[in-house]
Amino acid sequence: MEQKEYYCIGEVSSICNISIRTLRYYDEIELIVPEIRKEDSKYRYYSKEQMVTIIIVRKLRLMGFGLKEIKQIVTHNEVDMLKECIEERLCKINQEIEELHARAEEGEDFLRRLNSGREVLNLYDEDEAFEDKPIDQIKIEEIPEISIYYDRRIMNSYRNEEVSLERWVGINEEVSKLGLKAIGPIIVTFHTGLLDQFMSKDCDIEFGIQVAASDSSKVRSFGNFKAVTIYHVGPYKDIIKTYIKAIQWINEHGYAVSGPVSEEFIISPVDVTNESEHVTKVLFPIS
Repeated sequence: MEQKEYYCIGEVSSICNISIRTLRYYDEIELIVPEIRKEDSKYRYYSKEQMVTIIIVRKLRLMGFGLKEIKQIVTHNEVDMLKECIEERLCKINQEIEELHARAEEGEDFLRRLNSGREVLNLYDEDEAFEDKPIDQIKIEEIPEISIYYDRRIMNSYRNEEVSLERWVGINEEVSKLGLKAIGPIIVTFHTGLLDQFMSKDCDIEFGIQVAASDSSKVRSFGNFKAVTIYHVGPYKDIIKTYIKAIQWINEHGYAVSGPVSEEFIISPVDVTNESEHVTKVLFPIS
């Protein structure tokens, strides 16, 4: 830096790597007012001390400080105050980093579900009937054990034609409020008679969502059983047809449904509005 007492706004802009427009704005809000101003030419001149202040302001802006905070800091110009402000800001930055990590993980989980659903959709051609697909639609699987946050209650005169948006949204909000980490899809389990959920009966229904392991009383184990599985692709109101197809297969192959049926929403009605792209995996525990 050339050793002189004052620098014009263009020189300050170049040396401090800050735009002239920003410097003029700082002048307007009286954050950094040029020490010399020539009214006839409207030229602004900054002292060496003000150049140092501009560099400090730029550094604080890069850390995310607001202009009101910065004005207070540079006005007092004390090490202890600056130290305290930096410590507080770093705490906020670290918290923001944690929140961004959580959002990224949530987005990655969502993307995994969409990719999984897309793989299922790719097996189907829109011009062919579901029953005619040359793929193995029904499988026997070992369902791995996972942890789920759950909400189980009786729903009166229930008909399994529409997704209960109230309970769907509610369980996601509860997981968020408790600080639990959701890592999988919504799983709805029907603790009721087989197909009762389609017959306007009072049904004991559990909404669950896969979470990271927790000692919460509202988190339980799910899985660790053998099940017949089948994917339902398309409008949820038609899912009874998929149930009947799976139950017929179970009976024909000498198995019996041995526990409550669950539905795992891979691509759900609250993910995309196009019903033809909804993918639900139905799990029938068997013995």
